[in-house]
Amino acid sequence: FLNFAGYALGSIRVSALSKFGVLYVMTHDSIGLGEDGPTHQPVEMIESLRSMPNINVYRPADSNEMSMAYKSALETHETPSVICCSRSGLP
Repeated sequence: FLNFAGYALGSIRVSALSKFGVLYVMTHDSIGLGEDGPTHQPVEMIESLRSMPNINVYRPADSNEMSMAYKSALETHETPSVICCSRSGLP
């Protein structure tokens, strides 16, 4: 879950500083209140990730963007990537 990426921020930062091509796939990104309640609203987590140097953060809005984000993440060997997947139904 994207909301709990805060527990992994240390390792994500180290992978960015070390130029490791790690792919992190985070799920359940939503600003809407779902069945899990307000504890699963990662409002500031994407901003925390985007503020780190040498890291790619993707938030695809549909299946085409998801495939291109995944392809781009696999092609970058010296930059870690985070793909934030929505929990909402997307086209």
